[in-house]
Amino acid sequence: MKKAVIATVFPLCGLYMSVAYGAQYEVVELPVADLGVNSYPAAINDVGQVAVNLETQYNPVIDTTLIDFESSAIILGLENLDGVRGGDFSDDDYTFLYNYIMTNAESQTFQQIASLNSYVATENDSELLRVFDTIDPNTDDYRNSVRTQIRSINDFGYSVGTSHDGFYTEDYVTEDVEDITYVVNDFYQRGFAIVDDHTTELPPPDVTAGGLSEAYDINNSNQVVGIGTIEFVDDTYETAVENCADSTARGDIPESSCLRALSISLSSGVTTAAQQRGVIWQLDEDGDLIDTYSLGMLIDEPDDSSSVYASSAVAINDYGIAVGESPSYYQDTSSLTTAAAIYIGDEVTTINYDEDVYSSIAYDINNDNLVVGNITKDVNGNTRTKFFLHDIDNDLTIYPDDFFEGSSSIATSINNEGYAVGYGESEATLTTRRTEGFLYDYKNDIFQGLNSLIECNSEYDIVQANGINDDNEIAATALVLKPETNIRGEIILDEYGAQTLVDTVVAVKLTPISGGSIDNCDAYEDEPVRQGASFPVVFSGMLFGLVLLRRRVFTCIA
Repeated sequence: MKKAVIATVFPLCGLYMSVAYGAQYEVVELPVADLGVNSYPAAINDVGQVAVNLETQYNPVIDTTLIDFESSAIILGLENLDGVRGGDFSDDDYTFLYNYIMTNAESQTFQQIASLNSYVATENDSELLRVFDTIDPNTDDYRNSVRTQIRSINDFGYSVGTSHDGFYTEDYVTEDVEDITYVVNDFYQRGFAIVDDHTTELPPPDVTAGGLSEAYDINNSNQVVGIGTIEFVDDTYETAVENCADSTARGDIPESSCLRALSISLSSGVTTAAQQRGVIWQLDEDGDLIDTYSLGMLIDEPDDSSSVYASSAVAINDYGIAVGESPSYYQDTSSLTTAAAIYIGDEVTTINYDEDVYSSIAYDINNDNLVVGNITKDVNGNTRTKFFLHDIDNDLTIYPDDFFEGSSSIATSINNEGYAVGYGESEATLTTRRTEGFLYDYKNDIFQGLNSLIECNSEYDIVQANGINDDNEIAATALVLKPETNIRGEIILDEYGAQTLVDTVVAVKLTPISGGSIDNCDAYEDEPVRQGASFPVVFSGMLFGLVLLRRRVFTCIA
């Protein structure tokens, strides 16, 4: 690995002048990036607000009342045990306690600290979404206990996503007269909508053991789509809930602890315990939930079947047409696969396929009924994903050319002007391939990598495009070299007083430059230019996050 050591007290190695060349897009780093370790955009609306998720927020409050100071791990791990008891933390002790707490993230006797926080950001400021977080009566402040993931934001600034329930403490005395403080909540994972600062729960149709639901998108008619548990395949969880209410059956623990353990169990075993379907939640103008609809599948579920199926809806246009994925039969066989699902009223349809397509998923739909997503197919003996665009009205599916024949690609979003964005493998190497965000113009069949549309000497490497609005502003994920920091957000210096630059994932907004043109990077080949890091690409799931390989390069700056 290469390392970038910046000597804060050493002389300059040379002089670097930043020169802005012509480009079609300006890169603006959103003000969430400096609040935590990595930030990821999810969506952008037509007024330029960006939904952003922040990983490992700086300066979490450590609740010393929940630390077992008699624990050998605590005694051996802390430098100043008495200092920590009194709330005096050295950097090393603070870091140790944070890592110790996060290692025990699902334990009911440990403080819960959010590993992911959600923001709505503009170019100049950002707002933290508290969602279901709770107030600590000892501090009269939020606990920051709730892991949230924002997924979408409509043109009125109403946002949706998924969150844990807020945690609270419950003191309990065992039969052996042992005092235990439990840290619990009432459900594991639930969709949410925030309308004018009012948070609305989006429960699944079946809330046994808390149920599970996730919200993915909201249109301008306040329709929210996602996934939720609709029916349990047997009465195992219902019986377990009843046992939690029985002091004899649940054992020497509080009922809240029993239910918390049950909801954790459901989250890890839901694929075998409950049917999950795409769901539409209808909100009124105040953001209150007024109706819930369960969506169908591409296959008919046998009446006597105990098999468990899951479908989802992840985007919805302003006319109520939703898209996502559903179980389907592979070609004309009885083998199950997953296929892009289009939900129009009670009807569920899919896209058109080439014969060699194994599976597919749809990620977005615009108001002209154009759908984007990706298919999985064989390319030269290797399984690859390729992005598609499907025209519902004309029942036409196209598979545009992307970076190169063997590149895997995904389209994540499409605006009402017919511009789609996504990301794909941009280098045809045999090792781990780096990714790059792209812009595709459907009307003119033009595919462009986003790094070619920003200035040549940009410090940012655009590795994903996550959303696009009707002004062609793009919410994107970028890599940029930044000084390595600790959990307080402070720059880490080595014994020589030097910094280390590491690749950092940041949420950025790409803004079109009026009269801009594509920069001729060949003319500046002697200038410092962007350096792409290797990225493992996961072309599945719901497109959140990147597995970061830290890039470290030798350099010297002032």
